[in-house]
Amino acid sequence: MAYSLLPIAGIDLVNLAPYNSQVIGSTTVSVPTEGPLGLETFGSDGLRYVFAQAGAAITASTATCSINASTFVATASAGTYLSPTTTMASGDYGWFSKASV
Repeated sequence: MAYSLLPIAGIDLVNLAPYNSQVIGSTTVSVPTEGPLGLETFGSDGLRYVFAQAGAAITASTATCSINASTFVATASAGTYLSPTTTMASGDYGWFSKASV
C-alpha cells in the first residue's frame, strides 16, 4: 500500500476519497474532503498520483485511464494512469497513479 512522500497528511492513495454533499441554490454538489482536483503527490511506491474525478464508471485498477488536464475528469480509455483499487462510479473522487519517469 502506497503512502504520500510529500507533506500532505491524511490522504488515502488506495481507496476512494470521501466527499460531502452541499446544496448550493437548488443544486446538490459533491465536495471532496481532499483536493483540490489536480493535486499531485509522489507515493512510496515510486509512482506519481493525481487527484481526479471519475467522468463515468471505472473498473478497479484500470490501467488505461486518461485525465483531462483542465477539468481533471478521468475516463477509462486511451491513457496511462491507473485507477484506484476500488471500482468508481461516475462522480467519485480518487487518486490515479502513473509512473513518474
